[in-house]
Amino acid sequence: MNKILLIIIGLLFLTNSNLWAKENNYLKNTLLVSNQLKLTFAHKIKRVKHFTIKKSGVIKHVYDIKNGLLSSGKTIKNLKAKGVKSIRIGQFNKNVLRIVIESKYLLAKQHRLKNRTLTIYLPAYNKVLSSKKVKKKRLYKKRHQKLIILDAGHGGRDIGASHRNIIEKDLTLSMTRKLRDVLKKMGYRVRMTRSTDKTMRLKERTDYANRYKGNIFISLHVNAAPKKRTPNVRYEGITVFYLSTKNIKKRLRKRRTHYKSKKRYSEKAAQQMISQWKSRHSKSLAIKVRKNIFKHLRKYYSVNDKGIKRQGFWVLLATTMPSILVETGYISHKKDLKRLQNSNYQRRLVEGIAKGVNSYFGL
Repeated sequence: MNKILLIIIGLLFLTNSNLWAKENNYLKNTLLVSNQLKLTFAHKIKRVKHFTIKKSGVIKHVYDIKNGLLSSGKTIKNLKAKGVKSIRIGQFNKNVLRIVIESKYLLAKQHRLKNRTLTIYLPAYNKVLSSKKVKKKRLYKKRHQKLIILDAGHGGRDIGASHRNIIEKDLTLSMTRKLRDVLKKMGYRVRMTRSTDKTMRLKERTDYANRYKGNIFISLHVNAAPKKRTPNVRYEGITVFYLSTKNIKKRLRKRRTHYKSKKRYSEKAAQQMISQWKSRHSKSLAIKVRKNIFKHLRKYYSVNDKGIKRQGFWVLLATTMPSILVETGYISHKKDLKRLQNSNYQRRLVEGIAKGVNSYFGL
């Protein structure tokens, strides 16, 4: 009877020992090859919990192995791989072995379990881009489909407005070049009616824009107060213009006769110039540009907003695409003039215009 009892107790002890051994699954081998981390355990792995923590541009990929144990009981830290900031393997608690992989890149694919081996695919820095970079690349591609025509007001013999030795044509060219650079950096295709100090008639500017079939047209100018000033009018600040449709057909006929062009505008082109579609989109562009100019500029400067106005300027009338004209300030106003000569102010101003272009295109 005693012998039988001892045998039963022995069998129970062996059974419990095997169960305990399986529950406490020791990490036997760690192998890092290329972009794969292979962990081999004493027994079959039943469960792995994976989650990520994103903080300050770094992604922590966390793997918890239930009943996993380190033989030494110490954290493993000396594992290194390309595109990975750090790899740590440690005992999270007595029942969980934790693996933490820190990287600024996403995982190429999920981990794989096979019997006693857990294979973790490390972030492939040269193959997988971060979500921000992917989004930026897509936006750049979409923007590259858009062509923007920029027009630096005046030029050459036509100096525009002036104050002492400061002349409008130089200020507009400087700002337009900066705007071109900002838009190109964003991904847009850009053409300038003039990129040097040369004389250009208004018709040459609009013909240029129409020939290259730009998606939008933006003309930059500098304002000046009239000799006979209107009382209670503030001659300071930024104004954005789009086309006025008042007597538009009459003005178009008058202009066409004035230029005495051998090449008459086709009826189709004339209809595009005065279409409701162009007017609607020009207004939308003006609203977006004005809003973003002041939203961006007022982070750094106190600027007077003279609003959105409608005028029959030839560059707004004779272009077949949505068109606006931005009066960037008053050359006759001391404060405006000082800013307009400042390179940093010019850059902030054109950044606001570029943000407005982005908003108009929904990009």
